[in-house]
Amino acid sequence: MRLAFALHSGPDMEKRATNRTSAQTQRNLLAVASIVAAALWSRAARVAKGDHGHSGGAEAQSFLRGTFLHGTLIRTPSGEREISTLTIGDLVVTHSGQERPIKWIGRRRFHRDAGKPWSADVAPIKVARAALTDEVPHRDLYLSPRHALYLDGRLVTIGSIVNGSTIIRCDVDELQSLEYFNLELAEHEVVFAEGAPSDTLLPSGDHKQFDNWNERASLEGDNTPLAQPIAPVIDIAGGRPQLRSRLRSALAILVDRRTDFDKLRDRIEDRAEQISKARRMAYVGKRCGRPDLPNAG
Repeated sequence: MRLAFALHSGPDMEKRATNRTSAQTQRNLLAVASIVAAALWSRAARVAKGDHGHSGGAEAQSFLRGTFLHGTLIRTPSGEREISTLTIGDLVVTHSGQERPIKWIGRRRFHRDAGKPWSADVAPIKVARAALTDEVPHRDLYLSPRHALYLDGRLVTIGSIVNGSTIIRCDVDELQSLEYFNLELAEHEVVFAEGAPSDTLLPSGDHKQFDNWNERASLEGDNTPLAQPIAPVIDIAGGRPQLRSRLRSALAILVDRRTDFDKLRDRIEDRAEQISKARRMAYVGKRCGRPDLPNAG
């Protein structure tokens, strides 16, 4: 099947490229409309309630530190291990291929107030299997919205690339509690969570957001210098930066002024559309007795 694609003629390839560009323009224009509508609705709702701050249903509404949801598998020299089973001193495999010991593990449990939804800062985001590339992640990955993945040489917060298809905000209002973890190594590093390159805790970061921060404060001889991220950080989960980014992508069909982040997001969303299309074809194929149709990751 893939070989047949490679042998298509030039005009066919150009047609597919044009279709992708058109779909990209439409997709980003819809995103622009959604961002504007959400901003107007949010403002109107706050004015109606006389509320000029933030609201939500979970204790601690601003959980800025990126974290992994309980159950996430982390790559170690002996294979993948569930994050809650790791302990200080255990080795993990970093993006460079080196094995590094865990210095500290931050834990945070949230409880939802009865009758109230989870705050958007707390509810996890799911990165579906193969959302990034083939078999990456190799299993659904659940992260807090501010957790960063290492993509194209940058640390991109997962909330910045939500697409509603392969990277989605989870509806977990049936759960009364959520537990998150993250790892701290001697330096800021990238490790593998469900096969996806994900950042660890910044050593000089604010550890008081975790329930067990006193353990971190009691580490002997800990004079952690000011640490810098291992790569540039991109965090544009909403508002004007996201609006400008979407507009650049929508207008790229006329003049391409997209940033590297814009291109990365567009590429992930193109892949999401291809996966959705392949799954629809597979579903139709099964109903029609055509098992030879392609199936997505």
